[in-house]
Amino acid sequence: MNKKAAVAVVGGDTRQGILASLMHADGHAVSVGALERYSFDPDIQSIPELKTGLQDFGVVILPMPVQTGDGMLNAPLSNAPQPLGSLLDSIKPGTLVLAGAVPFAVHARAVRNHLRLTDYLTRDELAIRNAVPTAFAV
Repeated sequence: MNKKAAVAVVGGDTRQGILASLMHADGHAVSVGALERYSFDPDIQSIPELKTGLQDFGVVILPMPVQTGDGMLNAPLSNAPQPLGSLLDSIKPGTLVLAGAVPFAVHARAVRNHLRLTDYLTRDELAIRNAVPTAFAV
């Protein structure tokens, strides 16, 4: 039996919105937060309060880059700024958290909070495929 994970996609830009929609179409229970200005299928649930709403997810997917220069979640489609530290503090210990371009301080906080954080930008599958268009853009 193929068990589908309950996934929260939080913050980011259009790429995160498309990811949430594709995962939903694949049968995952997807909820979104800090993406209020992206138009989703009505079946995709919104997480109204991130500080209390991330406890029930087995996976939390954060954007690339994960934060802005002032320590806020990178969330240009959100109606309100979200402090990244508070968001990490609200995730249940043991949860798999995926994010891109994660600074050391964010990694350290995830370790303190017993989160299983993976920086997907450091994975060869993404880094190599991301490098090619970046090189041609220069």
